[in-house]
Amino acid sequence: MNPSLSLVVYVLVGILGGLVGAKSKIPAGPMIGAMLAVVALKLAANKSWEIPASFGFVVQVLVGVTVAAVFHPDMMKTLSRVVVPLISSTLVLVFVGIVMSALFARLGLMDMSTAYLSTSPGAMSALVWLAIDNHSNPPVVISFHCFRIMFVILTAPLILKYFSG
Repeated sequence: MNPSLSLVVYVLVGILGGLVGAKSKIPAGPMIGAMLAVVALKLAANKSWEIPASFGFVVQVLVGVTVAAVFHPDMMKTLSRVVVPLISSTLVLVFVGIVMSALFARLGLMDMSTAYLSTSPGAMSALVWLAIDNHSNPPVVISFHCFRIMFVILTAPLILKYFSG
């Protein structure tokens, strides 16, 4: 199939899946719904069609704009108050990710690049693009992050209830 036509088909199916995901009220529902819908299409068709290479650039720019659009100058005041916890928690999470990545790679479960991007804290969309750019395994990276998001969302109410009294 022509890459431009493939893109149109994927986007239309993704929009439908995104709408279903949004109605489901799950975190990142539109993104997860779109992914599942396109994967379901590819499994049902037993084919994988190419999309234009420039589409990745457009998506990355849109994600960058979306992230930057939520920035507000007042955020700098908040950041200055939490800079130590922000940096220390980030360093701990990245260190643990590196250790787990090395273990997974050493055990032959996945390559180091995929393991690091899978175990790294951060926005799933950004890490998936890094996986694509670095020729890692994006489906594995997505799986790790989707599971982690769902696990946190499902356990957060219990943990918050426990800590609040």
